[in-house]
Amino acid sequence: MMHLLGDFYIDELPNCELSKSELIVFSYLIVKKQAWLTELLNILEASDSYDKSYVRKILKILNKKLNGYLKIDLIKRSKITIEHSLNADINIIQSQIEVLNVNKDEFQKVVTQILELYKGDFLPFLDNPWIVSFRNLFRSLVFSVFSKAYFDPNIPVQTKIRLLKILPEFYLSAANSAFFKFIAEGCESSIADSVFDFSEGLTAVKLKVKEPDILNQILSKSKKASLLSDTEIILLVESEVAKEILTVCSVK
Repeated sequence: MMHLLGDFYIDELPNCELSKSELIVFSYLIVKKQAWLTELLNILEASDSYDKSYVRKILKILNKKLNGYLKIDLIKRSKITIEHSLNADINIIQSQIEVLNVNKDEFQKVVTQILELYKGDFLPFLDNPWIVSFRNLFRSLVFSVFSKAYFDPNIPVQTKIRLLKILPEFYLSAANSAFFKFIAEGCESSIADSVFDFSEGLTAVKLKVKEPDILNQILSKSKKASLLSDTEIILLVESEVAKEILTVCSVK
């Protein structure tokens, strides 16, 4: 599989390394399936310094480096088409999102599959304008699915906890000793240790409140929080804060 989310690597070609320009052209062709030489020259922002021969050189290098897994054809010396025998993470996710448009019954299954594939933003280490534009578009598509999943009562809690790692806005930024005392008196807590580890810097803590009013007070002290039910809430907190919460609460 070709991975373009969070990092770039190809499972079948572990030693494959591409330059910045090669990776931009490669990813553009994976997304678009075809392109024109002038189109790629503009995407590379190289039209002022190079001509079409520069793009042809990149295409030749890609054909060689990808060792038969990707075939690039140049039609009439101007139009480019590609064939490849490997799946790409972005293409699989796009196909899964399309499935949701025709089959809502597959929602939970598709969310789980997307969650397995979505390892981060599209080529986050590149600042090319087209890369940034597609990155934002792709993120909005995926996050729209994740947001619906997060508030879907049929999605398992464990899946929602994993979504928290991708949706860090559910984050308690400020906590002090008074807040810990307040939680200790009004909540029971448990840590999602199967998903988060203290060493990762952030930890998900689930709080079960004893009275509805306590829930409202916690929400007022948090930037945002994840509601699992009318008595349960998940906070994504700094690991040191999580440790402090667990020392003052009864841990399940």
